[in-house]
Amino acid sequence: MLIVSPARRATSVLALVTALVFAAAAPGAPAPEHPAEPFFPRGGNRGYEVSHYGVSLDYQPRSGLLDARDVIEARATTGLRRFSLDLYGLKVTAVSVDGEPAQYSRGRGKVKVVPATPILAGEPFSVALRYHGVPRKVIDPDGSTEGWYRTSDGAVAVGEPVGTAAWLACDNVPRDKAGFDIEITVPAGVKAVSNGRLVSRHTLKSGQVRWSWSEPHPMATYLALVDIGAGKLVQGHVGKLPTWTLVDPRLVKASRAAIDSLPEIIRWESRIYGPYPFSAAGSVVDVANLQYALETQSRPIYAFAPNRTTVVHETAHQWFGDSVSLERWPNIWLNEGFATWTQWYFAEQHGGRSAQQVFAELYRRPASQTGFWNPPPGHPGQAKNLFAVSTYVRGAMTLQALRDKIGTPDLLRILRTWATEHRYGNADIEEFIALANRVSGEPLRGFFHRWLFERGKP
Repeated sequence: MLIVSPARRATSVLALVTALVFAAAAPGAPAPEHPAEPFFPRGGNRGYEVSHYGVSLDYQPRSGLLDARDVIEARATTGLRRFSLDLYGLKVTAVSVDGEPAQYSRGRGKVKVVPATPILAGEPFSVALRYHGVPRKVIDPDGSTEGWYRTSDGAVAVGEPVGTAAWLACDNVPRDKAGFDIEITVPAGVKAVSNGRLVSRHTLKSGQVRWSWSEPHPMATYLALVDIGAGKLVQGHVGKLPTWTLVDPRLVKASRAAIDSLPEIIRWESRIYGPYPFSAAGSVVDVANLQYALETQSRPIYAFAPNRTTVVHETAHQWFGDSVSLERWPNIWLNEGFATWTQWYFAEQHGGRSAQQVFAELYRRPASQTGFWNPPPGHPGQAKNLFAVSTYVRGAMTLQALRDKIGTPDLLRILRTWATEHRYGNADIEEFIALANRVSGEPLRGFFHRWLFERGKP
């Protein structure tokens, strides 16, 4: 995510850096390998792991009404007499488990399900739900919002950190990644875009159009995208990689240069970090009251006309955050620090200021006059600090300080190895520190403790 909204506290320093560069669980024993999410402890359910979401959405832009069918394929990690899914606000009308009607109830953003037959540990099972209503926005602990936004010509749905449950019944934690197939039915003349490849576009007898998208690679729920609106859906290629891009007609001119740079950016980041991790790419640019960009998997969304540095940032997230995902939200540095440093290094390699020059200018500013040293990026402390400016700027400075300590070749080798060894999985900061020690041959734990976990200027 790259933020431009005053609702997010990262605003002022991110603007400065850009300028510098370019000038509840179910009863029973929880699965021990999945500790509770500390920032959103009610999110998710540790009793199962999802492998696939099959989602069918029917949306009426004029009324804002959404009718949804969600089929979830999962495996129980413990015996389940009951379990829960995350879903905010919408009215559930039917639930079945393995084809049998199941009892269900609602409570505090949950659908609580009691299957007709208890599920044994290790067993695969499927859950089908029907629900409808007017999806809503979700207010984050820092006061900003995500979830489902109605727009003048449709809607935008984004989910970081927990907003996807505004329209999708899901296990809404970053560690539980799954494949997605998303069908979106909308009135004729309106485009509907999601993650991955466009599988089909089918006009129904009603005159409505069903758009079918498929993202087979594991995806965290917060990276799911829905964009419904006007514009021309453009298909292209980066080599053999297909791309689909939808730009709101009001933003075509202002965003053209940045969006047209995506092939160059993908090729450059692929040389640095290894092959692009997904089977499709592209962009969505829409007019929505978001004021930020988000690295929705395979197809980032920009709620404004982006510049090139923003596209570099969100594309870097396809490796760091999307392919290699967090175990838990306090490890957000592994996403935002890496993407921000990539901005700096891209500029350095394309005629801009070097990452070291950016680092030096930021470092020599008096700590009393900056807002990017606290909280330490290795653990923001509270959910309201997830997108604190320190996560981005001090986070990127950590990688640049590491580069100065061990050299550019070793840093790039660490980042590429990280993206390769954890491809399509989840990992945490301790694993990154262990990798840095191994690749560099140096004891770096003290270095990382100073830069990631101690308050104040290192």
